[in-house]
Amino acid sequence: MKRMFAPILALTVLACQPAAVRAATDFPTKPISLVVPGPAGGAIDNVARVIAEAMAVNLGQSLLMVNADGAGGTLATSRVAHAKPDGYTVLFHHIGVATAPAIYANLPYDTRRDLIPIGLTTEVPMVLIARKDLPAASLKELLPYLKQQGDKIMLATAGPGNVSDLCGTVLMWKLGDTFTRVAYRGSPPALLDMVGGRVDIMCDQTSTAAAQIKAGAVKAYGVAAPTRLPVLADVPTLTEGGLPFEFSIWQGMYVPTGTPPEVIARLSAAVQYAVAQDSVRKRLEPYGATVVAPGRALPQAHRAFLDGELKKWDEIFKSSPKTCASTENC
Repeated sequence: MKRMFAPILALTVLACQPAAVRAATDFPTKPISLVVPGPAGGAIDNVARVIAEAMAVNLGQSLLMVNADGAGGTLATSRVAHAKPDGYTVLFHHIGVATAPAIYANLPYDTRRDLIPIGLTTEVPMVLIARKDLPAASLKELLPYLKQQGDKIMLATAGPGNVSDLCGTVLMWKLGDTFTRVAYRGSPPALLDMVGGRVDIMCDQTSTAAAQIKAGAVKAYGVAAPTRLPVLADVPTLTEGGLPFEFSIWQGMYVPTGTPPEVIARLSAAVQYAVAQDSVRKRLEPYGATVVAPGRALPQAHRAFLDGELKKWDEIFKSSPKTCASTENC
């Protein structure tokens, strides 16, 4: 009798569980939308696809790319912050998630309140590039050239609040110069104009610029990293060239607040699986991207890091006269 009633009891308990609990236990049962704040083929899109494919293996479900470009990544962030908190809408974002509150007034979401970090994934250094016919042959020659030309220098960016804009802004502040910004919708069109010689310089992610540098379509003056990169071994660091400047873009994943803990744990496990794969590391090398240490792919580590970045960038934008205080000034 006990053996006969045991399955019935188990089914009764399961039936009494809330639907949300049962769904969280079974997660995922369908493809997941991965919202990326950039165009297809752009810097963050390239990296996100590599991570997403590895996560899909672990989760047993596909991650479908949703490119939500515009407003420095705030459109993508808002889309996820207000999505149903069931784990099927995930944000893959870069440093812009921490800088947006300091740049944009009246955001339609609160970063700390409306998003739950799942785990950090990758880091991508920036590289200072220029049109191939720019007169300066090296960084040593470039610095006085920039000083002499001042606002005649056309600084391309991937749009206000984008990482290339942030890097360019901090670089101008460091150099004490003011260039003329030319904003685009993403890195690809900005690079296209640089290849065509219509803009002068750009601070871009190695994940998009590396191919153009290796092809000789643009000139590279230095990577904003502590050491040279395997993918651009012939390009010195900016520090080597006489400009102590490091700027890397960290990336991670987020879900809306209210997402069940079981779902968060499952997604985080998939992130940890992805960053531990040697195949992922090798696929990211051509982009100049590196995976984070496993301990940084945990929700609690990501939360602590994000809180520190939010505070840091708020202080930078308040204290730096050359940086943007609002979208109107970018």
